[in-house]
Amino acid sequence: MLKAEQILKILKKYGFYSLNRAPYLYQNGNELGVYFLLPTKHYGTLERILYFQEASIVEEEIYKYWWYTTNKDKLPVSLELDNFETINPKIIYKYKDTILTRELMQHFYENKDFLITPNEVIKKNQLLRTAQLMIQIVKEKFKLQTETYFKVLEKAEELRNVTNEYHKRLNVLKNEKVQILENCEVLMADQDESEALVDTLQQELNGLDTTPKIREFINTLFAYLLQLEISDAHLQNMYLLNRYPYEIADIKKKIVVLDEALKNKKKLFKIKADVLLNLEKIDTSSECNKMISIESYMEKEKSQIIQKYQNRHTIDENVLGDYLINFENLTIEIPPMIQNTMIEEFAREDFYKDIRDSYAKLSNKEKSACFVASSYLKDCLNILILKNAQYDVNLNDVISKLILSNQIDLFNDAFVTLDHYFNTKIRVKYFSILNTNSFELFLESLIEVIRILEKINIGLDKSFSGYYNSKEKGIIPLHLKNIYNTNKFAYVANLLPKVPLYYSPTSIVKVVDVLENTELVERKNETIFLLKNKINIKTQPEKVMVVKYEIENVIKRKDYNLVSKIQEKNRCIYYEDVIYNKEIGGSYE
Repeated sequence: MLKAEQILKILKKYGFYSLNRAPYLYQNGNELGVYFLLPTKHYGTLERILYFQEASIVEEEIYKYWWYTTNKDKLPVSLELDNFETINPKIIYKYKDTILTRELMQHFYENKDFLITPNEVIKKNQLLRTAQLMIQIVKEKFKLQTETYFKVLEKAEELRNVTNEYHKRLNVLKNEKVQILENCEVLMADQDESEALVDTLQQELNGLDTTPKIREFINTLFAYLLQLEISDAHLQNMYLLNRYPYEIADIKKKIVVLDEALKNKKKLFKIKADVLLNLEKIDTSSECNKMISIESYMEKEKSQIIQKYQNRHTIDENVLGDYLINFENLTIEIPPMIQNTMIEEFAREDFYKDIRDSYAKLSNKEKSACFVASSYLKDCLNILILKNAQYDVNLNDVISKLILSNQIDLFNDAFVTLDHYFNTKIRVKYFSILNTNSFELFLESLIEVIRILEKINIGLDKSFSGYYNSKEKGIIPLHLKNIYNTNKFAYVANLLPKVPLYYSPTSIVKVVDVLENTELVERKNETIFLLKNKINIKTQPEKVMVVKYEIENVIKRKDYNLVSKIQEKNRCIYYEDVIYNKEIGGSYE
């Protein structure tokens, strides 16, 4: 039956320690599993539980998850769920349109159909991390073996002293000549120059400049560690360190027996036989008798060590050092994994750079129109766009439509706010395109903003994805990150090349102070939006129900955190849209 300790061991093997980041061990009653954070392409990071019955299945799922998180930022791989509603889905990993099995992942770069050059800088740094950890392991092994040697040496000296004391008393009892026991033989592995060797290894690593050389260095260190651990000298010392305390305890018991006998000198000959019998009983009941022979001990230890190192082919070189450290609980500080976490940020930054560059080329009037569209005034623009006010030549007709639809008050409030003396600086700096000399001129200038926006066309020559939760208004805010929170539904927007985009580096919002005077506040907020009249939207008929779960209870143990309960947080229906430029046509296929 699968045990929690088995799952924890597998998690640690791949660098997941269940301490300050997922995945964590999950246990609720008899249910055992792993709590995952799954970064999906469109639906954000989802919290899910996978339940397990066998250690082999745990190993497979953890390996695939580790491989995906390691490679997702440098390869076109994706993570999908067979069901986004259940808490216990099947996780599907894909490279383009191919489902990745564990075997395909393990031999990914050997398969020419999948061959993609990884980021060599990241790969080299990760291998350097592994090599550095292995040097630390060698250093720790030297330290442990040296400490073991001196501890055994100390015990051997203590054993020799108590044994000599014992023989002195025994020879008095037997009227025989006292014989002094020589020092016990304690072996020392020939690591006299351990510090020098570690320095040499570090210097050699510092001189390596290519990934193949670093990999060869790691393999050499791995083989050396095996020989270091199965050293006869060290294994014998380990055995003696366990045996000597029992032998010392036995000798001290015998000394007590002899001291008691020697106090009764008149009865010495009478009790001599009894004393020898008591000494023999100590030998018979000794804990040493329960120990296996040194030959059996060394054979068993070598077998276990070799088995540990035989797992080399199943352990990724990126976590080889982590595996060895956690396997033996060595006191070595493990640095964080080196992953290409900046690639997505760079891609996003490149996107924003293109948008900013295009925005910088706009005229002051065009920039002012973008400020209006990203401000509190966008609600007014949405109404005007839906009423096609930009095509209406008669302003009085527009006003009449606003009055009949009970929307005129919104425009009056917007006008009063902007015209207030509190907001003079912001009005001059950001809303120079708007005329506040009268309500009619203000309304007319808002309509002019729409006409100017329709002439602006910031389009990129590549596709990308965004998110929005409403497409019914004239101005559609577009988010590059998933905006799903408590919305009941949302849209994934797949934008084709040349889709008209709009950008504003600043948002102007309304704030009501304690005196109930409405003031405008400037907020640095990069806003990207679409103009509905400039695009065509094709909504795919399929929809996806996505349920978000969250941890309800975490139990903190000494060496790990345990998730014991998870609950539903909220759910959202996602629709997928394809958006293309209305003017140049296009298709979503």
